[in-house]
Amino acid sequence: MQVIIYKFVDGTTNAVEVTEDIYLIHLELLQQEKRNHWKETRRHTSLYYLIENGIDFEDKSTDTLAIIIRRENTERVHKALLTLSDKRRELVHKFYYEEMTMRAIARERGVSHSSISQQMATVRKHLQKQLRDYVI
Repeated sequence: MQVIIYKFVDGTTNAVEVTEDIYLIHLELLQQEKRNHWKETRRHTSLYYLIENGIDFEDKSTDTLAIIIRRENTERVHKALLTLSDKRRELVHKFYYEEMTMRAIARERGVSHSSISQQMATVRKHLQKQLRDYVI
């Protein structure tokens, strides 16, 4: 017979006598629990460790046009924006300058979200052609 000791949060303990087979199953379950915990925490711990030590990660969600708009050469961007229709220029202004979401713009215009997404994709392509040699 083997003894399994349970420790509770309130500080109390309880000892249970079990057979050898049950004890071995208990040990295997404990090991499996440790392995699962390690699998879950190893990625998070290392990421937090890197961030705490000053290693920054590039934000891949920012598109090229947003980077260009934030640059100092705004005159060039404004000239490229003047090549757009009023409706498309307004779309760019709302999305990039007023920081409205595409869903909010779609609601305001009474069209679908996918319609605004497609229009933005067309605008991005057009502006990137206009600013081609400036794109990173």
